[in-house]
Amino acid sequence: MRFWTYSEIREKIENDLDLQSETFILPEEMLAYVNEAIDEAEAEIHTIYEDYFLTYETLTLVSGTNEYDLPADIYAHKIREIVYNNGGNLWTMRRLRDWKKIARWELSNQYEDGQITDYFIINRTAGSPRILFMPPNKESGDIIKIWYLRNANRMVDDTDVCDIPEFVSFVIAFAKYKCLEKEGNPMIEVAVANLEQQRSQMRGVLSGMVADSGNEIEADYTHYEEHS
Repeated sequence: MRFWTYSEIREKIENDLDLQSETFILPEEMLAYVNEAIDEAEAEIHTIYEDYFLTYETLTLVSGTNEYDLPADIYAHKIREIVYNNGGNLWTMRRLRDWKKIARWELSNQYEDGQITDYFIINRTAGSPRILFMPPNKESGDIIKIWYLRNANRMVDDTDVCDIPEFVSFVIAFAKYKCLEKEGNPMIEVAVANLEQQRSQMRGVLSGMVADSGNEIEADYTHYEEHS
């Protein structure tokens, strides 16, 4: 599997469109086109096969602290699971989703004292959403693991790697379309057709991506767990 760098992607676009000596499209514009293409591909991936970007991060608890930052590279607050693991005690924490979570949080502050079992997301400060654990935390240490869906890697420098290697053709096709669109090039219709062909292929690949050979539909019992 080949992982393309930004310089390789840019050179491919410039060579295919004969843009090596082009000054109409600025370097920062080309970079923006490629990152916009990655945004498009990322949205398709998260819509069809979220586990493509599944990862985890260990969270260090501090006694007396119940609010913690979300992972820096999390996509749209998408937490798959939070696991508590402290010696012989291991469980999946429940995400509180209904309006009763606020009352439950207030009650837990007054009457509960023990190991944290539940959480939900709060967004009190712009640009800084956080995880709020309950009941009040009395423990410290690396005993929480957050499984979540991360963002695709964005391009900044020439050596940055595009981490969606199966769909780099879509990224290139999208950036080509944006270049031709800005130029008003008559080949724009061909570029659109190629882009949509790459999009269709990407969707087909994603639809066939599964963790194993099973095709059973998993039952979702979280509704019952959250109201037990």
